[in-house]
Formats: sequence, C-alpha cells, structure tokens
Amino acid sequence: MDYNNHNTTLRTNKHLNFEERFYLEKRIVLGDSITAISRALGRSRTTIYTELKRGTVIQIRQGKSQLVYLADSGQATYERQRVGSSNTMKVGAIESFINWIESKVLDDHWSFDATVGYAEHKDLFMRNEMVCAKTLYNYLHKGILGIKAIDLPLVVRHSQRKSISRKHKRELGKSIELRDSNIETREEFGHWELDTVRGTKDKTDHVLISLLERKSRLYVALRCPSARATDVKETLHAWLNTFKDVNLACLCKTITADNGLEFSEISNLENEILSIYFARHYSAWKRGSNESIMVYFVDVYRKECQ
Repeated sequence: MDYNNHNTTLRTNKHLNFEERFYLEKRIVLGDSITAISRALGRSRTTIYTELKRGTVIQIRQGKSQLVYLADSGQATYERQRVGSSNTMKVGAIESFINWIESKVLDDHWSFDATVGYAEHKDLFMRNEMVCAKTLYNYLHKGILGIKAIDLPLVVRHSQRKSISRKHKRELGKSIELRDSNIETREEFGHWELDTVRGTKDKTDHVLISLLERKSRLYVALRCPSARATDVKETLHAWLNTFKDVNLACLCKTITADNGLEFSEISNLENEILSIYFARHYSAWKRGSNESIMVYFVDVYRKECQ
C-alpha cells in the first residue's frame, strides 16, 4: 500500500528527461500506482499526472482503441511546447523579424496585428524567430523598437489611473436620448453625424467640418474659417442652403454632434424639417461611424500633403 506522507526530498525545477519518461512508461505498464512512481522519481504526483496527460495517445489493439502512455509521445510534445516557451525578451534572437516589422510599419503603414498575421500565413519566419502582436506592443512602449507609437496607424495606451465620472454641466441642445430609435437601424437616408477635424489647437486656424450620412456612409468635408461657434454655424448653414432647390426633408432630417463649444450655436439652425441632437459626454461611440472614417480621412489627407 502506498502512502502520501513520507520524507522523500523531491527534485524541483527540473523537467523529466527521456530516460525518466521511459521509466514511467514501464511502471505504468506494470500497473504501479502514481504515488509509488512519484516517490521513485523524486517528483510530485502532480508532475506525474501532467506528464501522463502530455504523453497519452490512442492506440488500436485487437480492433479496440485504448489510451496508452508512450515515452516517445511525451518527449515529442514536450520539445514542441518548449519551442514556443523561449524568452521573448531576447530581441537579438529575432532581429530579422523585428527589422521586417519595422519596415512594414514605416514603409507600408501596417499595424502589428497585420504584420504578424501576414508572417504567420506566409510562413516567413520560424515560430521561434517571431513574437506575437501583444509582445510587439510591449516592446514599443518599453522603447525597444526603432519605431514610435505615432508611426502606427492606430495605437492606444490606456491610462492605469482610475477614472472618475463627473457630470458635465454644459448642455448645448436636445440629447441624443430624445432621437427616434429607428435612426439606429440605418434604414432611412438623411441622418448625419457631425464633427470637426483640427490641424492645431489655435481656434483661428482653418478646420474641417466632417459630416457622415448614417445609411449610405456618404462623407462630406467642409472647410471652415475657424473653430469658432459662429463660423461653424455659418459654414453648416451654407451647406444646408445648397439643398434649397430640392426637398431638404429627404436629404437632411437630423444632425447629431458632440458637446464641443464649436457646436454651441448650431441649434439655431433647427426648423420644422431639421432636428439637431447632441451626444452624451464622453460617448464618442454614439457617433462611431464618423469617428472611424475620420481616422482614414486624416491619414489620407496627411499622405497627400506629404
């Protein structure tokens, strides 16, 4: 009978070698208990159970399938798993992969996820010669790579500080909560999302007024003299006047903006045909279509300027 309470010193921080796996295979065939085998090898019972799970395969004997532990299978699985468990901080070992990543980001404006996915799909590197996208982002924020966050198409570094939600006192007009819920389905033309694109923080500099129609994704960019509320209202008013010869009710039914000060006067443009709503504070996702397309618009505009 085997007992768990004994004074045997267990061998720790050492992996099983092939000879020990072969010994384990023979003891299992003889029907010995896990406790006896673990005591003989100087390992914990957990180690033995883990190894049995690693090396157990299905074999067909006399027309019947059986679960059998094989030392060869356990060793092969161990070696395969070890390939992917190497220390990824050894940047020198993956230098060619890092150089390729940097060239794709700087020259072709690829993201880390796109480069890693492409390399895996095309088998450009061995598994132990590359790292995952998450590790690349860690390298980026630690300053290990030869590129910066601004070189990537999109990169966000979330603050670890606890955020405190405060009620914003500025309300420029009707809340988006009052907007017809049918607008969310994107089945009707004429509902627009509004935002601005600024090149600098100076209010006297020219800005772009960004308008996106929710159903068709039709995008309109209007040049505005400045980010002042009066100029934004006049630019938007001039755009609406271009529809005076057609049915405005079919082309522009609602406009949804954020609570920026540049939109503080556009509520004056409301009439019996046009309704203007304002998204909740800190809720850019309420106008997600416009937010998304502006990223690509700014990127293309920047490349054209270069």
